Amino acid sequence: MSPLAPLQGHAVPESVGTMRDHFSKELLRAVGATSLPPKAQIDAYADSYFQHLYHRAPIIDRADISTGQPSIIISQTMCVIGSLLRYPGIHSPLEESEAYYCRVKALLYINHEPDQRKVLKALCILAFRNITPPKVVSLDCSWQWIGMATRLAHQMGFHREETYSQLPNPGNARRIMWFLFTEDKLQTACFGRPSLFGDSEFNIRPLELEDFEFQDIQAELYIEYTKLNVILGRIADRHSRKGEISHEEATSILQSLQHWVHNLPTQLQLYAGANRRSFRRDIYEVHINYFVCLIVFFRLFGHCLPPPTASTASTASLVASSCIARLYEEIMYRDEINYLMPINNWFLMVGFAPQIQHNSTCHGKDRLCGEELPILTDVLRHMRLKWPPAGVLLDIIERLCNVEVGGGMSDSVDVQDVQDVQATEEAWSNHLSHDLLNDLFPFPNELSPRMGLIKGGGDEQSDQVLLDRMVEFGDDDLDWIFNEYQLAFLGDPPV
Repeated sequence: MSPLAPLQGHAVPESVGTMRDHFSKELLRAVGATSLPPKAQIDAYADSYFQHLYHRAPIIDRADISTGQPSIIISQTMCVIGSLLRYPGIHSPLEESEAYYCRVKALLYINHEPDQRKVLKALCILAFRNITPPKVVSLDCSWQWIGMATRLAHQMGFHREETYSQLPNPGNARRIMWFLFTEDKLQTACFGRPSLFGDSEFNIRPLELEDFEFQDIQAELYIEYTKLNVILGRIADRHSRKGEISHEEATSILQSLQHWVHNLPTQLQLYAGANRRSFRRDIYEVHINYFVCLIVFFRLFGHCLPPPTASTASTASLVASSCIARLYEEIMYRDEINYLMPINNWFLMVGFAPQIQHNSTCHGKDRLCGEELPILTDVLRHMRLKWPPAGVLLDIIERLCNVEVGGGMSDSVDVQDVQDVQATEEAWSNHLSHDLLNDLFPFPNELSPRMGLIKGGGDEQSDQVLLDRMVEFGDDDLDWIFNEYQLAFLGDPPV
């Protein structure tokens, strides 16, 4: 059979078909696109995908690879992602995955696979291979693969609910479409690029457990992950429209975040009462994603909430940043940074911003920033071992950490400062214990040493002084940090 998939219902001139057929055969031969590693190796790669990434990308099902003769493009795609999930060893995981990546690209470009659902799955998984900085214009990047997959999914009608009653395995198709939707919103939030989805053009129902091959904790995690990034999409879409956001709009988004964190299924929560549940990286990841959403919201729309806004926005952002650092720290303790995908570079950047801003106003003397900035930096160094763009981001972060902004705190905290804070402590505590912040952080103080800023019970008077100064000097102004990120990492002027 010709490697060129038939174009049904369309007559291709014989001379054109002959040329394409010749090209296809030569390309297949040159890259060995139909050559597969031993089955045991493919099985190992598949196990790694289902164990470490399925909660973020439930695209390929076990049924896809358990058949007697799995699709070549699915097998090669599994090799791409499975090799990327390996720990660096004698050879770099990027080096190992490169051969598989070229094979999948060859299979895609010659239309080798006639089943467009399998083609769509391959395009989705390739989006995780992102090894060039965003400022480098390239077709080999997440943005490109997500775009190609989205346009193919639109051709197949996956963006319309009425399509699903006619599809085989509609649950898988629905998962694919929600994956594309949420990845697009993450790209929009991270890079400021235009969304590929319009609200009026996307009307499929939300995911349910019945849409998954197995109704387990990974399925529940992906449902919650999708809900959360729909909210992030609302934030990014509203910001892209420019113009002042109304108090009602801002409140609605914030209430959605509150609803999300208060309605997580029990087994997905970090704590059972006051006790931390057993470590699961996938659960930590979705909570990191939540804290990123909080920082992004308060950075863009915190000024739209009722006064006193500066203290509310800066407190929420700083506490969220601290929570991000502590969750990444435990992932690092467990030696599982290796399994994090490139979007964590942006999550780390967002986590850095409140810490850098707050520490700069204190002339680098904040004790907790002194603990948590190195944690985030170490995670980024681990990310750099596998994802080269993390190295570019690390250079930016190290430069920003050495910048001070005016109006900072003196090198020491004098007694009068402490007495002033104590004199106003009751009024200040009333504000910080406001339902807004408490509802956004329904966690014990154990999660972060900054949690006392919201719930009280902090054991350091100097933290209260710093918080007082934070309000005075407008510590919620993160624009200068994100502008530097925009220019140096993305290559775009700030907007």
